[in-house]
Amino acid sequence: MARMNDLPPRKLTFQVVRRNEISGEVDSRRLILRRGRVESKLHIILKILAYLYFWEEELVIEPLIRVNRYRPDLVSWRESEIPTKLEKIPDLWIECKQVKIKKLSKLSRTLPLSKIVWVHTFQSLSRVMNNAKSKIKYQLTSNVHMIGIDASPVTWNSLEESISTKSLRWEVTLHEKNFMTIFTSSKSINEVSLRFHSFSFPCIKEINLQS
Repeated sequence: MARMNDLPPRKLTFQVVRRNEISGEVDSRRLILRRGRVESKLHIILKILAYLYFWEEELVIEPLIRVNRYRPDLVSWRESEIPTKLEKIPDLWIECKQVKIKKLSKLSRTLPLSKIVWVHTFQSLSRVMNNAKSKIKYQLTSNVHMIGIDASPVTWNSLEESISTKSLRWEVTLHEKNFMTIFTSSKSINEVSLRFHSFSFPCIKEINLQS
């Protein structure tokens, strides 16, 4: 656990400028995050990166909702497909960093029409997949997906350093769907590169793994 004096402020305001080299579009948004009492820098960064990856999905960061006592890190909504229900339902439910498989399983059953996405570092999700393979009897499709973010240790350190500064601004360039570069205010290294890997997740009810 990080020391309290190493943690960023409880309220973080981000200015993000995103350039899409594929479409040529440039968009700027102001993001506000409220750090949990013992929330790590990595958790904060993963939420921002998930937002950048699903830029067009109209995501809400840290929404004040609960499903089975669980709150998502990010969520997008759609109208209910059941005519008798007027309320919106989660279209995309995103969890970042450490998540128990049991939690994903419950969310998958409770929200069968929603896409559940777990975002973590590529190395962490690779370990989960490798460990899970030996514990699965057979594979079935599910609405649970994983995205592993591949970056060097220097990149992660640079991103963590950047969110500790007073003026938080990231200039993001999307080169292709799964590859982006970010120019930060970090003193160690200004521009970093990240690649996103999508994992298909087997039927999680067959997995005896809590990671």
